Amino acid sequence: MVCNVHERVIPGSPEEVWTVLIGIEKLWPADIGSFRLPDGVHPGAPVHHGPWRYVVGAVEPGRRLWFDTGKVLSEGHGFVLIPVEGGTLVRHELKGRLSGTFRLLWPLVVRRLHDKVVEHILEALEREVTRNHAR
Repeated sequence: MVCNVHERVIPGSPEEVWTVLIGIEKLWPADIGSFRLPDGVHPGAPVHHGPWRYVVGAVEPGRRLWFDTGKVLSEGHGFVLIPVEGGTLVRHELKGRLSGTFRLLWPLVVRRLHDKVVEHILEALEREVTRNHAR
């Protein structure tokens, strides 16, 4: 079982954070793999994440964006937005049982890369929300 969590308080309302978060493709680090939502953000929409293909699982504007990774990771991963004093707590969670080669790749390679990508996304999200909030 894997449970990987990253959190950051971003100075902005959940709605302001959500507006930027749904453009996650623009927040992705250009030098590390790829993440594409070719049909947009809605339940069942395809996700192209490097060599993996899965779907958008849940979309709750201003609250939750979750990805259903199927058997590779039993519970999936995604973002939860929680209003807190001073802004919005943005939590990225990746959790579930690993299967196949992903079970071997996670501890050897993927975890470090995943952590780097998520921290980059949170930094970019904070930068964009702060920039938009100041306008």
